[in-house]
Amino acid sequence: MTVTTTTSADLRSESVRSLYDQVMARCKDIDHLMGIGGILHWDQEVMMPSKAAAVRSEQMSVLVGVAHEMLTSPVHGALLDELEHRKQHEDLTAVLNPYELANIRLARKTYRDETLVPRDVVKASAALNSKSSAAWAAARKESDFAKFAPLLEEQIKMVRKSIGYKILGGANEEAGKINAKARASLGLSETDDCYKGYYQGLMNLYETGFKEDRLQALFADLKKHLIPLIAKIKAKNFQHDNSFLLRDYDIKRQTEFSHSLAKKIGFDTDAGRLDVSTHPFSGGAHPTDVRMTTRYTLNNLQEGITGTVHETGHSVYEQGRNKEYFGTPVSHALSLGIHESQSLLWERMVGLDKPFWTYALPLLKEKFPEDTQLQSVTVDQFYNGFNRVEPGFIRIEADEVTYPMHVILRYEIEKALVEGDIQVADVPAHWNAKMKEYLGLEVTEDRLGCLQDVHWSFGMVGYFPTYSLGSIYAVQIFTHAREKIPNLDEHLAKGEFHVLKEWLNKNVHEQGSLRESGDDLVFDMTGKHLDSSLYVKYLTDKYTAIYDL
Repeated sequence: MTVTTTTSADLRSESVRSLYDQVMARCKDIDHLMGIGGILHWDQEVMMPSKAAAVRSEQMSVLVGVAHEMLTSPVHGALLDELEHRKQHEDLTAVLNPYELANIRLARKTYRDETLVPRDVVKASAALNSKSSAAWAAARKESDFAKFAPLLEEQIKMVRKSIGYKILGGANEEAGKINAKARASLGLSETDDCYKGYYQGLMNLYETGFKEDRLQALFADLKKHLIPLIAKIKAKNFQHDNSFLLRDYDIKRQTEFSHSLAKKIGFDTDAGRLDVSTHPFSGGAHPTDVRMTTRYTLNNLQEGITGTVHETGHSVYEQGRNKEYFGTPVSHALSLGIHESQSLLWERMVGLDKPFWTYALPLLKEKFPEDTQLQSVTVDQFYNGFNRVEPGFIRIEADEVTYPMHVILRYEIEKALVEGDIQVADVPAHWNAKMKEYLGLEVTEDRLGCLQDVHWSFGMVGYFPTYSLGSIYAVQIFTHAREKIPNLDEHLAKGEFHVLKEWLNKNVHEQGSLRESGDDLVFDMTGKHLDSSLYVKYLTDKYTAIYDL
């Protein structure tokens, strides 16, 4: 169906179902364009020739520009406006089901948000992302932040500009209130630069409806409980042996083992790929074309396993999205915090627990029969060694007790950058100081510090808090799964991962963006709003037992 005229009279003659179908046809076209962008991104990270960086930047700019033009077209807006008009005067529930009503809500929100940002800014941002990510990769290779700093400076300016249009246009009420209050207290006019509240706007892009003051309270609570827990573990002056993980293990056989785990958990290799990249990620074009990457280290067996299981959690979410509504807004993940909850649930609640290794350890021993030390390790010894708490430099390699400190560090720095409290040149010094304060580590080179994450190079500022939100969601969801699935641990110990995966498919993945926030999803599922005390209790109980505190 195609709309050829968009006057109110013409649209009023259309049925609600016709209007809805036309909006969804456009949404599906846009979704396919963004899926193509996902494949181009995967290609850039996995196999693109280095000399293609410039043309890839241009390609991404054109692609995103076309998608933005479709998102913000007057035709699309007129259809959505007419549906909104009908909603005010008719009972749309008589025609549309809850998923379809959610599609209208989500499409309208996206249209409103995107029309506030000029097309040339969207195209410039896409081009900058491609150029910036290439600069980050080169700077990381040389461990020289100064070579990435100019591009990061551009990214901070770009994200301010983009979110500024949305905040000043009224798309984020909470951010607008913070900004207005700051301007009034500082005696600034509307034309004066003031970036207070901008971080709230950016965070809302990734975790819809989550307020930063709540996040600050949450992180303060984590510091309150986890820093003493880390101190207690350090005070024991004892570590479980994990030397069996740090021997040289053939990369090819590591890869084969990790691939087998991904498939056993439920990753469909007929609907996806598993490759290697500098920074593990999951993406792609569609639930039938999911691209997952991980990485392996010769003398660290744990890194490849946990990285693969983590990304498998993301990928089975993508492959498990609601098939009936593929390509429409409601089929997409609700938030990055919820998405992260699925990767962390599989990596930590499952992959770091004894039932998982009751099943997997014998298979690992079969893969490396010549390693006599590995052959002698028991499940209990493996569990204790796999769950060592030991502060390290790299976030994605961090144990689950120290991990939140990595997230808090990044949140504090990126918020200060966006809101103008520190400058880009100050990032290494602030990063290194916080690593010393939170984890007691002296950063010796930028590769181990402020150059380890790819996110800022893609303008993904406001993203990092979702990692810790994901941890809290994960514990609450898994605790509920244990209550609802009889003998879940026994199923996991037998490698019957499909039991948990199918429960998650139904209760999380297929739900998509039906609800308006992750908190709403968790409340409807568990009867409780997001509760950080469950997360703290999980970590405290688990590691009190492991370290006999």
